[in-house]
Amino acid sequence: MSAYEEEHATTQATVDNRRDLREQIHELYQENGNSNVLLQLLSQLIPESMQEELLQDQKQGCPDDYVDSLPRVKNDKIGHHEACSICCCNYREDDYPLVVELPHCGHRFDLECVAVWLSKSTTCPLCRDDVLSHKPKIDVSQVEIEDDWGMYG
Repeated sequence: MSAYEEEHATTQATVDNRRDLREQIHELYQENGNSNVLLQLLSQLIPESMQEELLQDQKQGCPDDYVDSLPRVKNDKIGHHEACSICCCNYREDDYPLVVELPHCGHRFDLECVAVWLSKSTTCPLCRDDVLSHKPKIDVSQVEIEDDWGMYG
């Protein structure tokens, strides 16, 4: 479990329950003809942070495959005093740290911490650089072009 989840007592069950509640309220809202009275009632009952989640029909963060493709930092490249800027935990406190580096700005974070951040935002937590605006450059200098397709040609 990540430091964020431990600190905020977030469990998978809590996340699932909140998602189910959002879906139920969204269905209720649609079934009642997008009623303003229902919205006013819900705004009095539901915390403001959750209201924002309910009103967001589309995810505004990075796609999961982008987060999964972030380059991992090798353990021997992690300094002994380096810490995640999100949870402030030293990377070396974990026996098997999963540290990723954002491609354009080079800032490093725990994978678990930055995954939560990037699920809600497309910017670097430190410099606010838009991570999706920079397309990765593919190094083709080492690629050999196959002249003879052999059995596939």
